[in-house]
Amino acid sequence: MIRAIIIDDEPDCIQSLERDIAEYCKTLEVICTCNNAKEGIKAIHKNKPDVVFLDIEMPIINGFELLSLLPDIDFEIIFTTAYDKFALQAFKVSAVDYLLKPIDPEELINAVNKLNRNHDEKIGEGRIQFLLKHLEELDQNNVRRIALPTFEGLEFILLNDILYCESDGTYSILHFTNGHKMIISKPLLYLEEVLCDYHFFRVHNSFIINLDHVIKYSRGAGGEVTMKNGDVVRVSRSKKEELLKLF
Repeated sequence: MIRAIIIDDEPDCIQSLERDIAEYCKTLEVICTCNNAKEGIKAIHKNKPDVVFLDIEMPIINGFELLSLLPDIDFEIIFTTAYDKFALQAFKVSAVDYLLKPIDPEELINAVNKLNRNHDEKIGEGRIQFLLKHLEELDQNNVRRIALPTFEGLEFILLNDILYCESDGTYSILHFTNGHKMIISKPLLYLEEVLCDYHFFRVHNSFIINLDHVIKYSRGAGGEVTMKNGDVVRVSRSKKEELLKLF
């Protein structure tokens, strides 16, 4: 069984999540619930959970501050939140799981299904530390890196090192300025959600480009763009007009 702690200052939210876990997640056992961060820290030290469902907006000490007070993060975290879009973008960029309130049971099931693999890979702390750093960068409007899931774990990538991304079925291929390529275990739609706030643009069903590395646009039905390394990427007709407005 996966041992879980729920930390949330709203009793109704705790009860609702407990009911959903009992009904939909038979491999997960809630061993403790806490109404504030101080109780949560004590419960984590005492019970050594596999996963913590952590609310962000709590009085006195919020969820992020709770994490910064822990000497080690040797458990998985699923944030439960109604947080703003900028923090949600940080979750995506850091490959951290979150559930939006009110919690959809299907989303809960999907999140729990990831727990065994992530726990075995022991990459939870790396993701959380990266998230906390990324939130600081958001405050400074200075985002530079993203965390991307690969077959081995996570890769922390400089945004400006990415030339373009290419679809490969349910996977994606990233092309870098140094000529290297990397396959990640996510579809192009995932990368579109993560990257397109950072001067990337989906020019085709099969391609997302870094606009900072485009050196030429050539006319055609949709046209095509030439990237800094000389690679040519197709542009779909439906994306042509929107793309040209960005230059």
